[in-house]
Amino acid sequence: MPRRPDDRIRANLLAALVNRVLNNGLGDMSLRPLSAAVGVSPRTLLYHFGSKEKLLAAVLEEAQRRQRAVFIAWSVQSSQDDPRTMLLRAWQWIAAPRHDRLFRLFFESCALGLRDRKRYGAFVRAAMAEWATPFSRSLEQHGFARERAAGLATLVAAVTRGLLLDVLATGDRARADRAFRSFINAIELPDEPPVTS
Repeated sequence: MPRRPDDRIRANLLAALVNRVLNNGLGDMSLRPLSAAVGVSPRTLLYHFGSKEKLLAAVLEEAQRRQRAVFIAWSVQSSQDDPRTMLLRAWQWIAAPRHDRLFRLFFESCALGLRDRKRYGAFVRAAMAEWATPFSRSLEQHGFARERAAGLATLVAAVTRGLLLDVLATGDRARADRAFRSFINAIELPDEPPVTS
């Protein structure tokens, strides 16, 4: 009977692969350079992941998990803030330089997903959906009706992604910070949550 791949070894390989992709992008996902980068043979990668396609899926799933963790950390940290401060804090948290590599990979996978929906489509759809969900949930917790929270969350997520892409492309964080603050002021959020009946 063939041995079952060791979950601990697979997890360590996956962490190393994700870090490599965060540093170098998705441009060269060939097994030989990937295996060389993490110090194993291509056969070892295939043994632990099954195929190149499954390896890629695992890398993108882990990147998505890390993206989700960024949003969870923000929502926990800002749960007691008024709606305006909560959303301003969201931008500051998400656009922090420590997250640049993760969101650069997000945008790269989105671009690839537009061309290759079969390979990247599911990841892109799930990753995009995960942007609005924490905003919507937080707004609901602040007293917004579900429909209004969902609409505002979609808008906030879209503006956040757009400004984050701008930051990653230009490096001009100060301009993006001012733009996000202007956006939050323009949508006239109350200083306190709306009263619900």
